[in-house]
Amino acid sequence: FSRSQVFQLESTFDMKRYLSSSERAGLAASLHLTETQVKIWFQNRRNKWKRQLAAELEAANLSHAAAQRIVRVPILYHENSGAEGGAGGGGAPGTQPLLTFPHPVYYSHPVVTSVPLLRPV
Repeated sequence: FSRSQVFQLESTFDMKRYLSSSERAGLAASLHLTETQVKIWFQNRRNKWKRQLAAELEAANLSHAAAQRIVRVPILYHENSGAEGGAGGGGAPGTQPLLTFPHPVYYSHPVVTSVPLLRPV
């Protein structure tokens, strides 16, 4: 196919993905090609178009999934409630941790999944 033929075929494809038999015959005659050449060109071009759409959709889904990825971190906060108790929780420093992590903390990554970052206390 010459550049001008491909340009005309692409222009026609942009307007219409499928040609009727009369449209195919007219386009083939105007480009000095056989109807079979035009028919096969359109079949190949539709397949290329579908592959491109699938690749774009997959790329959009991956970027959307990455943007929407939520990292769930189960953490429970426990206030110090030692024998001294009271409003401030005034236990002796170092006797009890102010925060405990009853479950491992996980981070979701596309390659490495469920890597524990902290161990439960």
